[in-house]
Amino acid sequence: MAEDALARVFNRAGPTFTLKGGEALARPGQPIDALYRLEAGRIAELKPGPDGTSRLVAVHRPGAMLGGVEALGDGVHRTSLVALRDSELRSLPIRKAERLLRRDPHVLADVARAALRRLGGPEPEASRSSSILGVVAVSQGLNARAFAERLSQSLQRLGCRTVVLGSEAALWEPAALSQMEETHDLVLMAAEQDQADFIAFCARQIDRLVLLAGPGRPHIGALPLGPGTIEAHRLVDVIVIHPPEAKHLGGADAWLTATPASRLLHIRRDSAADCDRLARIYAGKSVGLVLSGGGARAYAHVGVLRAMGELGVPIDFVAGTSMGAIIAAGVAMGWSLDEMDERLHDAFVSSSPLGDIAFPIIAMSHGAEVEERLEKHFGNVDISDLWRPFACVSTDLTNGGAYVHKRGLLRRALRSSLSLPGLLPPVIEDGRVLVDGALVDNMPAELVQAQHDGPTIGVNVAESRGLKPEDLKLEPTGVTWLATGAWRRGPPIVSILMRAATVGAGNSNEASRNALDLYIVPKLEGVELRDWKAYKPAVQAGYSAALAVADHLATMAG
Repeated sequence: MAEDALARVFNRAGPTFTLKGGEALARPGQPIDALYRLEAGRIAELKPGPDGTSRLVAVHRPGAMLGGVEALGDGVHRTSLVALRDSELRSLPIRKAERLLRRDPHVLADVARAALRRLGGPEPEASRSSSILGVVAVSQGLNARAFAERLSQSLQRLGCRTVVLGSEAALWEPAALSQMEETHDLVLMAAEQDQADFIAFCARQIDRLVLLAGPGRPHIGALPLGPGTIEAHRLVDVIVIHPPEAKHLGGADAWLTATPASRLLHIRRDSAADCDRLARIYAGKSVGLVLSGGGARAYAHVGVLRAMGELGVPIDFVAGTSMGAIIAAGVAMGWSLDEMDERLHDAFVSSSPLGDIAFPIIAMSHGAEVEERLEKHFGNVDISDLWRPFACVSTDLTNGGAYVHKRGLLRRALRSSLSLPGLLPPVIEDGRVLVDGALVDNMPAELVQAQHDGPTIGVNVAESRGLKPEDLKLEPTGVTWLATGAWRRGPPIVSILMRAATVGAGNSNEASRNALDLYIVPKLEGVELRDWKAYKPAVQAGYSAALAVADHLATMAG
């Protein structure tokens, strides 16, 4: 809440003004023209994301002061401020505010305290988590109220104060709904498919829309998107509910085409574990995991996964680059650790995936063996049909910069993220030439952080000591190198190419490291980048590194 001196200033600032739902109070790059205090309603603060969408930074509630950070800084907005619903504010013109800041140390102190709280993280009244979720069934046979009640129970086990409202809430006075919101962490407004009037009512109250969908193709009409903010800023989730016995998913990408959803989530009907996962997401306690590339050293990620499993740390969102993307995809597929071990041995450990050496016109290998192994283990699965939200990164040599894979054929995305220039041929997709993502972003933390409000863990297997002179020796030498099959791991130039890729992403790695809640760097000095047989020592290094921070991991356990 604004402090006493500042509150007195705003109380003398004149009448309030109304910002209609969907209208913007400020945009990035816009000079600040006033300080504002929110008297009623909700203001969403949004930060531009890496893929053109906006990330929800905060939902400001009555009493919040807006503009203090900018007034004390360079006077320019870095985020968007948009009304989630009809809102009332008071304004203090910036010139008057600046005079007060110079003359009155109490006002300056109040503004500084409010600004420091925002810089240090969301204030209690500016939680990033939405306070009213609109849960709407959009497929036949789904019951929104029953779903919301189960979700509410899971949220309560996490310590959240929740309440579920049905169509009876449409008869309430506005003050009653406001009071309900003040006394609960989350209000779930559940609307059934045939309750058109109540759906329209919900749309005017909610901070985030949750669409309950069946596994079939979408058959929906106009969506209950409210005044425009929900749609414009993609504050929409689609939760696809599958039969209890479902193992393989399909066709969910159509929901991303039919709706402005920023998140697509899958659960099994009546699954307590899946409902608990949703509860973590909406309570701001979900766990994200980001895995770097690093050749054979990426086996260490398996050791980290093993330690997380033993400590009871869930994984709700995953992303990765290059070999890290392979292991992250296995997590998203729902592989157990035993299955992960078996598949990695089959695809990489038992024989080098780079054995189809080519005359190096475009690359040193044809890439056919890699493609065959990706097809064997990932089949024709689409990214939208993974049990966990997944993303990976490749480098776009056509337009420059990172190319984010969040939709489309999974193995095609992985093949792009793995395509180290000079080692594997690039992937041509939509007129783009795509190669290994480690060149631009070997630790794509923001892809995960933009998806959830809980802690995000990063594991970097490329930060250990790099190449040593002995790594450049051809061993065994001469004909023996060919006769023993050692050639299949590639000549020393392979290590040079791999290391060159990860060195180039140093700046992005540093930025990611500072943003992550936990950063794990396994000690892998004894594991060479192209040593595909070094599975056990790499896994053990990852396991040991994770146990070294077990106390931190334990705080994230479900």
